[in-house]
Amino acid sequence: MAMMPAAGRGNSSPFPVEDFLVENSVPVAVALPRSEAFAVDTSDAAGEYWIEVALPAQPAPAEGYPVLYVLDGNARLPLLREARETLTRQGPEGDGSPLLIVGIGYPGVERFAVERRSADFTPPMTFRDDGEAGRGGAEAFLDFIAQQLKPLIAERYSINESRQALFGHSLGGLFTLYTMQQCPLCFRDYIAISPSLWWQGGEFKRQLVDLMGDTEWCETLSGRSLLLGVGGDEQSPRPRDQTPERDALRRQRAMVDNTIELGERLQDHCPELATELAVFPGEDHGTVLWPAARRIIQHLSQQD
Repeated sequence: MAMMPAAGRGNSSPFPVEDFLVENSVPVAVALPRSEAFAVDTSDAAGEYWIEVALPAQPAPAEGYPVLYVLDGNARLPLLREARETLTRQGPEGDGSPLLIVGIGYPGVERFAVERRSADFTPPMTFRDDGEAGRGGAEAFLDFIAQQLKPLIAERYSINESRQALFGHSLGGLFTLYTMQQCPLCFRDYIAISPSLWWQGGEFKRQLVDLMGDTEWCETLSGRSLLLGVGGDEQSPRPRDQTPERDALRRQRAMVDNTIELGERLQDHCPELATELAVFPGEDHGTVLWPAARRIIQHLSQQD
């Protein structure tokens, strides 16, 4: 039997798309189910943040929803929401995970606000050069999250304040580790995927390694977890679409080596922190988010 051309694919179809549209129907924007968004203004010059919240299917448990805060929320909240829905639903009508997901993003941005995230996610600088102007604002950003956003979420939703997690990728992963360094009690679970440990010549990584000798800091991390992940190909050459200079930069930044070394050091020197180290074979800096989303949901479920 000959296959009939699919309607609406190219000009060869004998059935114009218009024939199937409901009369007077107008396309509308699609919204994520059980999700809402609002702007939050800061008390300083940083400006507004765009907060997106993906609610679970079921009412809050007696102890409240566990919460996952997601950096680069404009781009990353939909991925984590669908990972939650896909991986934890028990059948089509199942409730799934009670995890409340909060995306921290920026108004008027489809995916990334490059300049603002570069400022927000990077620790205070020990030195500055022309390529890093406008960075180093992590202290103020952490203050916004801890002093404004978390109390606001606790006021608007029924949450379990003892089960809160922070997730960031790339510079967001660097900020996640900075938060763990500066305010270990701010979250129970820390998730840093492909953290930019090369930043400022690896200065923050050296600070973190030195801090592992602080018994009091390690003891503060008791009962907390860190998921540290990286794509296995993140420092390999990419001959198809990059220059030799770009490949040299990838090797210099040593994303894989730095992440593995940090994870192993934490496991050895701060056993109070439950550190899980994950290397995702065949994945690069962007594609790592696909398998990492699955691991994130699994990791948080294991902490129950």
